[in-house]
Amino acid sequence: MISGPATQPPRYHEILVRIAPICLAGQLPARAVDGRVCRRYHAWIYTKLALASLGLGEPGAADLGGAPPPPPEVGGLPLVGHEEVSVHWLTYAEYLSSFYGGEEALLELRRRVSGSISRGLREIVRLRPRAPQRLRIWWSTEAPELEDLPWEILFLGARRPPGLSLVRGGPGRIVPPLPLQQDQPLRVAVVDPTGGAPAAIVEAIEDLGPGVEAVWIEEDDARGALTAAIRAGVEVLHVIADGVVPLGLEGLLEFSGDEDDTLSPLELTAMLRGSSVTILALTPPEIPRVGHGGMPSVYHAFARFCHDSGEGPTIAAQLGPMHPGVSREFWRAFYQQLAAGLDVEDAMMSASQRPLAAPVVLFLRHRFGRQFTRQGDEAPRSPAWPTFGSGPTPDVPLTPAQVTADLSCSRDLLDAARTLEARYASLGLEFPGKCLIQQEIQRQAGLDEALDESLSTERSLSEDT
Repeated sequence: MISGPATQPPRYHEILVRIAPICLAGQLPARAVDGRVCRRYHAWIYTKLALASLGLGEPGAADLGGAPPPPPEVGGLPLVGHEEVSVHWLTYAEYLSSFYGGEEALLELRRRVSGSISRGLREIVRLRPRAPQRLRIWWSTEAPELEDLPWEILFLGARRPPGLSLVRGGPGRIVPPLPLQQDQPLRVAVVDPTGGAPAAIVEAIEDLGPGVEAVWIEEDDARGALTAAIRAGVEVLHVIADGVVPLGLEGLLEFSGDEDDTLSPLELTAMLRGSSVTILALTPPEIPRVGHGGMPSVYHAFARFCHDSGEGPTIAAQLGPMHPGVSREFWRAFYQQLAAGLDVEDAMMSASQRPLAAPVVLFLRHRFGRQFTRQGDEAPRSPAWPTFGSGPTPDVPLTPAQVTADLSCSRDLLDAARTLEARYASLGLEFPGKCLIQQEIQRQAGLDEALDESLSTERSLSEDT
């Protein structure tokens, strides 16, 4: 049993909305009605919060149509409900054009997106955390086309509610925070091989103060520029790129105007693996390529690119057009807050007070509360967390980074063990390590609980100082 201050709330309460297409056996393909195609999706709800008052649908009552059932737990969050999403598709250009129509057009788009979700999901949209607690809603979709839609304006509205973080992705993987020297500024490398950076981005990054060191990579070749930034050991990579979506599927970054000179999410993830790059920012050039429907293709490409970069860094991507003044103020506030708090969600919440005007989306790959930590700051704030090893292992003081590294590795091993257990069961055999799996589940739950307490304590200490 892990002891800790009972009054300390976790830093983030979490809700995962996991979207998957509905594929009913014998169902005919969706037909267009008035030029629109309606597609339906399961929305599986995972959380430790008590949401009985929202009247969510029962997971067991969902018609799976022969598809495998959803996992009973994801990232330590149990499955508690089932809702639906029904999208009446026309064209991507129709949605994107709303961003050029002003606030009224965006509010109309928000009403239309709201009409695509079932009643229980609308109740989740209305949830608001009570200070000092925070609420993180993970929006995770197996259907890449759903990344194109501006779900953030549905949850956040015209004014961002305090303490509410909406992120795309899932809570499965935990990445330890990157240690920084006490006096080391946050290093941001800007990769702009074609020289097409908007003036607003240049102005925003030029003077960020002593907490941020911005480096412009002078290299015409995109891969050479990325390699130079990685070798420089920067923590943040800001890429100015165009984008294409060949055949409407995979999003590719484009740099030279030549469709053959593109970069896939798998290639960039491979380049960044093992580097110190923890956060990637994606913004379009001053004059992006015009695609089908007379709309820029870059935002569509960014959405699909981020969807397919699952094992890469956390990504802050611009998925719609922004007024130059809004863009300048957003990125200036984002980087200044990131340097001050070392937390990308705090930076996003600080910079994006008006989500309708700033369509920048966070694809979160770091479940841990902070992406960076100052060396020497952690140890005094960390409680003694049991190792739960075999034999008379005493409690030892561990830092949050060590605990998240433990969970990152051991959760993958636990998932593999569960898969093996299910294989044994399908063959009618008893899995010999069943009790060990239960012990590991309890151990990881204890570490999660202690990690939450540590993060809450760390936040209260930083606010006091």
